[in-house]
Amino acid sequence: MSRTAEGPQPADLAAELARRPTAIAALVTLRNRAAATVGDLGGVDEESREALRADLCWLAATGLLRREPYGSWDVIAATGAYRLSTMGYALADALNALAEGCRHLAGAPAIQRRNPMP
Repeated sequence: MSRTAEGPQPADLAAELARRPTAIAALVTLRNRAAATVGDLGGVDEESREALRADLCWLAATGLLRREPYGSWDVIAATGAYRLSTMGYALADALNALAEGCRHLAGAPAIQRRNPMP
């Protein structure tokens, strides 16, 4: 099986996510909702929309995200619904578990997921 078919390698994914805070924010938002629009994900001004567009494209290319309706990723679909894939939910849950562990170690209260995975 090719590396592409297997999906991103964990170390590569972690390194790239570390450079993409907008992607992490999108994963967190989508983990807590069934779907979200660009506006829900934070694309409010031109600069943030461009960073968000690039990160949404990257998330989709790695198999972590999908968009409905389907179409070109060259243009942000302002009314499109972005959703996590099964792998995206798994990653978002792992990131949440890590954040919960850090909060626990720091003595902060836990944050619960609002909407379970559909």
